[in-house]
Amino acid sequence: MRKTAGELAQIVGGTLYGDESVLIDDVRSAESAGPSHVTFARGVYAEHIEEMQAGVILVDELPAHYTRNLIVVPDCRRSFGELVDFFHPENHVKPGIHPTAIVSDTAEIGKDVCIMAYSVIDDGVVIGDHTIIYPYTYIGKNAHIGEDCEINPGCVIHENTEIGSRVVLRAHAVIGGQGFGFSTDEQGHHHHIRQLGKAIIGDDCEIGAGSTIDNGALNDTVVGRGTKIDNLVHLGHNVQVGEDCFICAQTGVAGSTTIGSHCILAGQAGVNGHINITDNVVLGGKAGVIGSIKEPGVYIGYPARTHAQWGRVEVAVSHLPEMMKKLRLLEKKLAALEKE
Repeated sequence: MRKTAGELAQIVGGTLYGDESVLIDDVRSAESAGPSHVTFARGVYAEHIEEMQAGVILVDELPAHYTRNLIVVPDCRRSFGELVDFFHPENHVKPGIHPTAIVSDTAEIGKDVCIMAYSVIDDGVVIGDHTIIYPYTYIGKNAHIGEDCEINPGCVIHENTEIGSRVVLRAHAVIGGQGFGFSTDEQGHHHHIRQLGKAIIGDDCEIGAGSTIDNGALNDTVVGRGTKIDNLVHLGHNVQVGEDCFICAQTGVAGSTTIGSHCILAGQAGVNGHINITDNVVLGGKAGVIGSIKEPGVYIGYPARTHAQWGRVEVAVSHLPEMMKKLRLLEKKLAALEKE
């Protein structure tokens, strides 16, 4: 497929500055794009536009001086995503139920649903229109899945789970498994307490490969609309996550914690249980949150503290060897004075 720069500008709704007749046949990264490719540049990459070899470059703002063919759009990364879909459309699957799939007679299957090989759909399950169930998926009793969802291979959706519309579960995600609830007797033996709550995933969410979201103990575990969860993330029982959050790989959130909307939890962040994190909080990589966070902002380190506080502490730590030398010197001088 080949399109002119002018046609690409129309597709993304941008303004072209340059040669509208240049032909583009694919998308590429800024480093690897050649004359027949389109890429995008923002942040530090925008400073190196003149060094790029791409035939067309999407940008957020028109630079003062340029010689390249540029398309200015409000959000060049999002527009680049539109062109990724344009040049590399997803494969469409045919609706239908594979002969090896096991589907309960009491399950309600919507229009144009695709259920692939060796999937198991239990009693009382409801699956909305146009949803795709990939092979080796298990959907437990009375689970509800909305429209236009994509449930990838090996996913497990436990009983009573509720999943909204346009939700993507990547391979081997586990939703609604029994939460980690135990009582310990006088002999130190642990006894599991059955968890009765649901796991509820809002519309337009994405759950990464191998991620696990436990069901609630009595109340529900809830992930709000539009939240995107990376691979290998764990949310404990009764966790509440707001809307449009990013939760990155290997993050763990202990039970009964509430996280507001528009939060970002960077990779390997750890969050204690039974605490509250307000809206618009960013946790840096490996941040450890041991108490509630009441003010928006960026928090780093263990225990997590504001970026400014963390910076001051790190500066002080870097001076510790020098401070120790000075302390020893002062101790020697003090000892000498005491002898006089």
